[in-house]
This record gives sequence, structure tokens and C-alpha cells, in this order.
Amino acid sequence: MFVKRNLSVITAFLVIAAMFVTGEVKSNAAGAGASSDTTVYVTKTGDCYHSSGCNSLRKSCISITLQEAIDDGYKPCRNCYPVALDTVPLTSEVEEEIEALKTYEGNTKEFNAYTYYMNNIDLQIEIGPDGDALLEHFIEQGKEEERIAKEEKRR
Repeated sequence: MFVKRNLSVITAFLVIAAMFVTGEVKSNAAGAGASSDTTVYVTKTGDCYHSSGCNSLRKSCISITLQEAIDDGYKPCRNCYPVALDTVPLTSEVEEEIEALKTYEGNTKEFNAYTYYMNNIDLQIEIGPDGDALLEHFIEQGKEEERIAKEEKRR
């Protein structure tokens, strides 16, 4: 049992290490491989797009393309984590820009650029790791949309 568990851990580590070495790490691993014509689902009244089978689709289920969902302002569901458009492989420069969001000068008790970026896949695609643009989006739209913009306190 002990050997089997350790073998699983070592295998997982090697797979992740291989992804970093080959440069195939994507900023949105859950959505890797999606294209603009991928089918996603929306509801009559919601503001999120969903994967097939999501519990949020019980009352209504309208199929549209991923590109249409993004163009219409739908956000990815936080319950089913649907696909997102392909993103570019992370370079060390982009990784540094993302890391710099942690110490962005515009961070406050209400807004953290790194948290906002990491919790909003659509903004990773639309805006990228630009602290000023992320803050502007939060002020103009994100606050009203109740997007996650600060670190939640753990109990």
C-alpha cells in the first residue's frame, strides 16, 4: 500500500515536471484544447456559461459556441469549470508578470490583482497580467459582478 501510494505521487510529479520542461504549461489548464466553436451552455437568466451536465442547467439549457458566450459577456461557471479558449504557453516573462501582480501597487484590502487574475479565466484571456487594466475592470465591472478580487480568509 505504501509503495503503491508513493509510486502514484512520483508519477504525478514526473508528469508535472515534464510539462514545465517541455513548455506545455497553459495558464488555463482546465480549458486547454478548446476552440471558439466549442459548444457550451447558458441559461435564460444567468451570466455564466457551463459544461454539459452542470447542475445550473436544470431549468434551462441553451447551446451556443464558446466564442459567442465570451463575446456576449458570459463568465465561466465556478461549479463545473467549463472549457476556455486556448491560451498561449507561459513564458518565463509572462510568469514573472503574473507573479508581479502579488505586489502590484494598486492592491488594497478590497482588491488584489493576482487573486483577481487567477480567479477570472476570461480576464486572463482578455486582459492578461496587467495590474492597471485588471484594477480598471474591477472598478468598472468586477465589483458589480461580485467577482472574487481578494484572498478569502481561511478558517
